[in-house]
Amino acid sequence: KRSLEIVIRLSPLLILAPTAMLVSRADLLLRGKPTTIGFGDNCSRLGEHSGEVAREDDEGDFIFLHRFDNTDNQQFGRCNTFDYSHENWATRLTWNYALYTLHSLGPAFVKLGQWAATRRDLFPVHVCNRLSGLHDMAKTHDWKHTHNALKEAFGDYESLGLVVTRSEDRSTSNPDGIIGSGSAAQVHKGTLVVKNSRTNATNTKMVAIKVLHPNTRSLVERDLELMQYTADLIDRFIPLEAVKMLSLPRAVANFSDVMKRQVDLRIEGENLHVFRNNFRCSENKSPKFIDFPEPENGWVSEKVLVEAHAGEDAAPISRYLADDSPDGLETRRKLAGPLLRAFLKMVFLDNFVHADLHPGNVLVREVTNATNPRDLHYTIIFLDAGIAMSLKDNDRKNLLDLFRAVVLNDGYTAGTLMVERARYEKCTSIPGGKHAFASEVSAIVSEFHDRRKKGLTLGAVRVGALLGRVLDHCRRYGVEIDPAMSSVVVSMLVLEGLGRSLDPDLNLIHAAMPFLLRRGAV
Repeated sequence: KRSLEIVIRLSPLLILAPTAMLVSRADLLLRGKPTTIGFGDNCSRLGEHSGEVAREDDEGDFIFLHRFDNTDNQQFGRCNTFDYSHENWATRLTWNYALYTLHSLGPAFVKLGQWAATRRDLFPVHVCNRLSGLHDMAKTHDWKHTHNALKEAFGDYESLGLVVTRSEDRSTSNPDGIIGSGSAAQVHKGTLVVKNSRTNATNTKMVAIKVLHPNTRSLVERDLELMQYTADLIDRFIPLEAVKMLSLPRAVANFSDVMKRQVDLRIEGENLHVFRNNFRCSENKSPKFIDFPEPENGWVSEKVLVEAHAGEDAAPISRYLADDSPDGLETRRKLAGPLLRAFLKMVFLDNFVHADLHPGNVLVREVTNATNPRDLHYTIIFLDAGIAMSLKDNDRKNLLDLFRAVVLNDGYTAGTLMVERARYEKCTSIPGGKHAFASEVSAIVSEFHDRRKKGLTLGAVRVGALLGRVLDHCRRYGVEIDPAMSSVVVSMLVLEGLGRSLDPDLNLIHAAMPFLLRRGAV
């Protein structure tokens, strides 16, 4: 029954997708453009970093537009980052239907699309960009489910001190205090009475209460089993090299692992503890540059996670990008360094990387200096740590080699090592394939290295884009990498883009070198 439902919902794409391709080609012919593209290639594409939109102008050059949306949702915001003004009606209709269908099929299919959006080693860039739109399609569940989930997890939670902030006026737009919602869970604002074990004094603090949507686990497990069966079937009975390269069973198994972590909030609680330990968030130090919400002891279960609220004074980092005044630019410069160094620390020192980074998951809290009220300090807060990635040894070496290649202009060696370390590759089975792959990596690195004339600043050098292009070459040449590597690269694209928007003059190599030498600090 479920298989039939999926087939019926997806079947219109068998007509819509070819139609979109034909209309796109006809549109390009009329505009005098080359027609060697696939479905959706002529729509606007994401720029070299998230937070900017890349769009082709009439001369074929790319225009980069800042597009960070402000939001009143302070703990779990989202931002739109794409501009599709150059698409045609057919591509718009096809993608809108595809995204709507994935959303209607349930959380596993929404997450499948979101996960595919990070796999630039498997799918073309324009497909990844389009699937990223699933981040903005969120549903909410009713209060009754939240109440039942809290009661199931903690018993009489209100008598224990947990209160969900709700409005007595049910006619308001948000009577249940919902501050964010995603494909798997939604978040309520609340308060928690905490007792000091030494003094027995009580204190009431603001908290964020994250609750899984109804039947999330059972729906996900059902659809994951169907996806795995389908992937195994395709891999077994379609003996095409392109299908083998996709390694569908392994890809679905990797996605299943990611999805299962999303539907167990205890894992997110554990991730938060690891991040807080890595960044020493519990230490009473000032100033504190980086922070993660602290899970409340005794208030974490499979379906519910209660964590410290970021505070009413915390705002999405995107708000700071709209302030071009002298004071605003100075504030942005203060934010850029800690933001970039935090990510470099995750990748090169801790090997534990937040893999769901977007501007809505990065907040900023202003802290006033007690002795000098005019001296503001800024703390960057990372949210939503359910997906965290650790790279395997070979992929960490590849990433380090690519960073060193930018400095030393030795992309050929880096490309050769990537082929030799790959668990699966088809370069060596093609005459000259290994040399061709390494030469293309060398050309990419040389292009970026040449920009040293302008200084290795975020404004001149886009390492995230370099890594994205290398992943695209891995896809085309059949060089397999670990899925975690692709997720880390996408996160790097987002963070590098934010850093560039904050301070394009920040020197990337000066920031990265201490971490490459394993001596960096935020």
